Amino acid sequence: MNKSNIEALLTTLFFTIFVFLNCCWAQEITAQIDDIIHKYVNSGDIHGTVLVAEKGNILYSGAYGLANMEWEIPHTVDTRFRIYSMSKQFTAMLIMQLVEAGKLDLQKPISEYLPYYRKDVGMQVRIHHLLTHTHGIAEGYEQLPPFLITEPTRILVEKYFSNDLDFQPGTKFRYSDLLGYTLLGAIIESVTGKSYSQVLQSKILEPAGMRNTTYLDYRGLIKNRADDYVRTEQGFEHRIQAYPVNADGASCLVSTMGDLLLWDQALYSNTLLSERYQKELFTPHVTHYSPYYYGYGWYIADLNINGETRRIFYHTGGGTCIIIRSVHHTQTVIILNNIRSDKLYDIGIEILTQINIKG
Repeated sequence: MNKSNIEALLTTLFFTIFVFLNCCWAQEITAQIDDIIHKYVNSGDIHGTVLVAEKGNILYSGAYGLANMEWEIPHTVDTRFRIYSMSKQFTAMLIMQLVEAGKLDLQKPISEYLPYYRKDVGMQVRIHHLLTHTHGIAEGYEQLPPFLITEPTRILVEKYFSNDLDFQPGTKFRYSDLLGYTLLGAIIESVTGKSYSQVLQSKILEPAGMRNTTYLDYRGLIKNRADDYVRTEQGFEHRIQAYPVNADGASCLVSTMGDLLLWDQALYSNTLLSERYQKELFTPHVTHYSPYYYGYGWYIADLNINGETRRIFYHTGGGTCIIIRSVHHTQTVIILNNIRSDKLYDIGIEILTQINIKG
C-alpha cells in the first residue's frame, strides 16, 4: 500500500471515529436532558413542549401533558402557546426596524408619535424609556376589564394607559407587564398607518418563515392552540386574563417552539435588522439592577456555567414560557407551558449547564 493510500485510509478512519464519538455524545446528552426534563415533568413544572438546540441543530425536543384537559388532548411538538411577555422582544425588533428606517428616534418624546397622548406625561417619556421599563407611568391595572379590551387603539390608550407618573422617567427600573409595550404597539401603528398585527406579519413573521406564529385573537380559531390553565385549591381552572385586542405589543403572540427556533436563528443572521441596530437589542441599557440587566425586550445576565462566565439573553412570559439564548456557544433553550411555573429559568440554566459539561 503506497503512502497516499495509507493517508486516505487514516483520514477515513479518523473521520469515522469523529462521527462515532459525536453520535455517542449526542445520544448521551439527549439522555441527560431527558432526565432533567422528566424530573420537572414529574414535579408539574413542565407541562408543554421543550426544545434544546446548538448552532441551529436540535439536540432535544419533546411534548408533555395536555393541551386541552377537558378533552384530554395531549401536547405535540407543534402545539401553539400564548407566549405572553416573550412577545415584547418582537415589539422591540419592530421599533428598531423603524429606527433603522429613519421613522423613529428613540430619544424623542412619545407625544411626537402619539399626538393624542396627554402632553404633561408624553413629553417627558421617551421611546427608550418604554423599551427599558423605565418610563415611570403608573400601571393602573385595576381599571382594566377582566378579559378582552376591545376599544380601538386611540381609545385604548386614552382610557387605560394615559396615567400619571409614579417616578421621573429614566430614574428607576420597574417591569411593566402591559402598559409600556402596548404604548410601543400604538406607536408602531401610528408611524406605519397599519395595525400592529399587519406590521408584525410583514416585517418579522414572513421574512423569518414563522408560519405557525400569529397575533392572538381569542375570538378567532387558531389551529393547535393550547388552552391556558391555572392551579387553584379546587384543581385546574381556565386562565382568564385581560389583554388588548388592538396594538398589544406586550403579550400578543401565539407560537410554537419550532417557530421560536426560527426566530432565534434569524437573530444570528441579521436578516431582520442590520448588526448595528440589532446590537442595541442586546446591550444592557439598564445596568443598575444587577444581577440581571435589561436591553430592549430582553433580560441579560452574566452567569458562571461550569467555570466559564457566560452572557445569556432571555425572557419569560406569563410564568408559562421562556427562551434562553447563550450566543457565544449558539445554544438555545425554549420551554412553552400552559400551566405556570416559577422554575423555568432554573430549568433552562440546568439544561445549559448539562450540555456544556462536555467542555
